[in-house]
Amino acid sequence: MIRSLLIILASCCLLSCTEDAESVIIPDFDPSGSLAGMTRLSEATMMAMEGVYAVTDGEQFLGDEIVLKYGGGGLSVFTGRDATYCFLESGAVDSTLTLAGYWRRLVNTETGVLQLTIAPEQGGGMLQRGQRPRQGQVVARGQFNTSSGQSGRDITLVWQRPVHEESTPFLILAHRAGGRNSDLLPASENSAELVRLAERFGANGVEIDVQLTSDGVPVIYHDEKLNLRLTQKSGLVGAISDYTIAQLETFVRLRNGERIPTLKRMLATILRQTDLRFVWLDSKPSVPLSLLREIQKSYADSARIFGRDLTIVIGLPDDDKVQELLRLTDYAEADVLCELSLDLVRQTQAEFWAPRWTLGTQNAAVQEMQGEGRKVLVWTLDDAKFIEAYLRDGNFNGMLTNYPSLVAYYYYRQ
Repeated sequence: MIRSLLIILASCCLLSCTEDAESVIIPDFDPSGSLAGMTRLSEATMMAMEGVYAVTDGEQFLGDEIVLKYGGGGLSVFTGRDATYCFLESGAVDSTLTLAGYWRRLVNTETGVLQLTIAPEQGGGMLQRGQRPRQGQVVARGQFNTSSGQSGRDITLVWQRPVHEESTPFLILAHRAGGRNSDLLPASENSAELVRLAERFGANGVEIDVQLTSDGVPVIYHDEKLNLRLTQKSGLVGAISDYTIAQLETFVRLRNGERIPTLKRMLATILRQTDLRFVWLDSKPSVPLSLLREIQKSYADSARIFGRDLTIVIGLPDDDKVQELLRLTDYAEADVLCELSLDLVRQTQAEFWAPRWTLGTQNAAVQEMQGEGRKVLVWTLDDAKFIEAYLRDGNFNGMLTNYPSLVAYYYYRQ
């Protein structure tokens, strides 16, 4: 009876309640629609544009260098200045290339518009033919505006060198499918909408949190209970495991209005709508590992059929999950990531070891694990000075972060 009353209340709240909160205003970067009339740049052209650029005008805005990177179907700019990133759209008229988009500082709510042009004689022609430039051959000139009223400030970018790459790609893993709600991202944490943006933020993998509904459906949600940090007002209270998937889909919306995704929907989105190469399933206490293992196998098989380079691993955050894993008849065949001791990594035959960053770079232990054929992913690094130091002094194979754009900047500019 009480549950029924709560659900009736929830239906009223869903229709009538909105949550006042600090927000980020995404500016209209193409009010005249000029980009729509241009020829969209090819993937080859956008990949040729990738690189580390010197900022010769506008250093106070972006810093001395930026990284321009293609991913998720578009170009993004990553900087070390206040964790500023830009999402850019592109077009061309003849051999003149135009980039326009919005920028955002992750340290606050400041946003604005960035517009750049690459003239034919300043690299536009060679880029349109998909040719990779040499130092100084590409010059992008334009302006940036700010949401605080500053307008028309000049910016010039000069191509310096290719982005840093290794034969085995370094894993930049976005926490909670892309980042946290507290950073006011365009979509809610752990949503299918956010995972579609993860590559634009510089990630090539994600970590997602798996809970279980009362009717046994794994869903993506970080906390044990419904709360206003993660959802809009609904009237429902209590644990995710108190409700069926139908009740959650009917009455609960995440902070930006999305539905709580099922694990299957999230994996299908990653498989079919992204080029992400790594998924870390953070298994919460309510979820049986036997069920996770079944879904993991199914989507790993689908990835192989689609020809996708996609690794899906089950995370082992504590001893209880270790014991659950060891009770599975096929545990030795499962792709597993263990956050615990080296002995448990070996006992579980995990391919990945994931130590927390506060334990230090642990280079000897990392080398020991890598010598046994395992990879090592450190979590969760968000501070710029530690990200830079761990990339410089550590030997990790990847890094989990709430700020993949910041990790992308420090990694690709090496």
